[in-house]
Amino acid sequence: MTVERQNHTGDITLSIPSEERYIYLVDIVISHIVSEMEFGEEIRGQISLAVIEAGTNAIKHGNECDPGKTVEFCFHMEQDKLTVFVRDYGSGFDLECIENPLVPENLMKPCGRGIFLMRSLMDQVIYSIDRDCGTEVQLVKHRNSSGSQDNEGSSGYVLGSSSLLDTLAILACA
Repeated sequence: MTVERQNHTGDITLSIPSEERYIYLVDIVISHIVSEMEFGEEIRGQISLAVIEAGTNAIKHGNECDPGKTVEFCFHMEQDKLTVFVRDYGSGFDLECIENPLVPENLMKPCGRGIFLMRSLMDQVIYSIDRDCGTEVQLVKHRNSSGSQDNEGSSGYVLGSSSLLDTLAILACA
């Protein structure tokens, strides 16, 4: 696992092995980011759930739980929005072949709701799929979305990246 803070761009990157046991690190990072960006509590939960779902899909479906492959996360923070990029290195998939989880014959299936869930929770979900290079999903949440705290006139936010990186380093060694 690697964590990198790029001060000049407002980005935090995280790379984890394709094992579900590391998804908790993503939860820690995104929870800290949405808190620091002062999203409302409900929106924080929505963003966290969407990012964890994207990461889980990348691990399970993209990289097929191959610990030799990584899942890359880039959290891009701007004054008015958060954009999260999640990349796997699998063989890609055909987005058009994803079944609608709301049709009656799919309602009782134990899987198949992740993309629907991400699209429902985020303002934008954009896929870039390449059968040779894997899949990247871009998740966007604007601060003025329903449920966000109104911070008009605020000078912005400052990420406490030092404490976050210290926490991640401790957890990675555990």
